[in-house]
Order: sequence, then structure tokens, then C-alpha cells
Amino acid sequence: MKYKHIIQEMKESGDPTMMAFVKDVEKMKRLSKKEKDYCLRTRFLRESVNRLVEDFIPYIILVAYSYKDKTTTLQLLDLINEGILGALAAFDRSRKDGLLTKFRVYNCIRANIKRAIRKDFKLNIAEYSFEICVPEGQMNNADDVISICSEIQNIKEYLQ
Repeated sequence: MKYKHIIQEMKESGDPTMMAFVKDVEKMKRLSKKEKDYCLRTRFLRESVNRLVEDFIPYIILVAYSYKDKTTTLQLLDLINEGILGALAAFDRSRKDGLLTKFRVYNCIRANIKRAIRKDFKLNIAEYSFEICVPEGQMNNADDVISICSEIQNIKEYLQ
């Protein structure tokens, strides 16, 4: 889906937080080549990193939107926040080892979003398996215990 369509869909969501975010995103201006070069030369400064991360916001929104259906409890804004944290991590890592490429930033953004989705999935499975392990009411016979144990085993195998 195109970026403009995603922004329009975010506006129509009716969520006040989402609408405020979209309003802020629409106010952001893309960096010119000269500004981007300056920020890259001074990327050890927090303000330069913030401006560079803001320049990646459209890409972060696109990636977060593409992964929004893969999670049940995380909202689109949560995924966008994870993408922003990924971009910040890429710039922080570049300060340590000196390497920074657009590809590396893109990979960090995607990796952070995927990591958040995996973590969310594992938490949901853990809650589900706890409900199976601690059933409400009494167990009628040994078959109930065996079925619960086999269900737990299936969940363990699925997570590995």
C-alpha cells in the first residue's frame, strides 16, 4: 500500500493518539541532501540523530503497517515506536563501530518490529498455556490430565 493511503487510513481510524501522530508526521519536512550530509557528519550529536530518524519515519510507517496484521495485541503505533527504537539503535551502533548504511538502518528497523511481534506472540502463548495448566473447576478423570499434558507439549514444540 502507498504511504499516502496509509496516512489517510491512519487519519480515519478515529483514535486521537493516532490522529495526533499523523498531524506531527505531516508537519515533518524531509531533509535536503545538504542537511542530510551535515547530520551524517555530526551523527554523534543527539539532535542530528533525531533529525535523521525523523527522515526515516515514512519507511518506519510502511514497515509497521505491513506487519500490523501479524500481531493480536500490539497496535500500529506500538510497531512504529519499535521501528523508531530500531533506527536509534542503528545510529547508536554506528557511533561505536563507525559503519552506517541505509541498508543497516532498514535492517535494524525491521528487526526491532519483528522482535516485538515475536515477543508479543510468545507472551500470548504463555498466557494461553497457563490457562490450560490451571483449568478452572475439577478434573474429572486421568484423561483430562493427559490431554492437558499433551497440549502443553504441543505448545512447547511449537515455540521451539
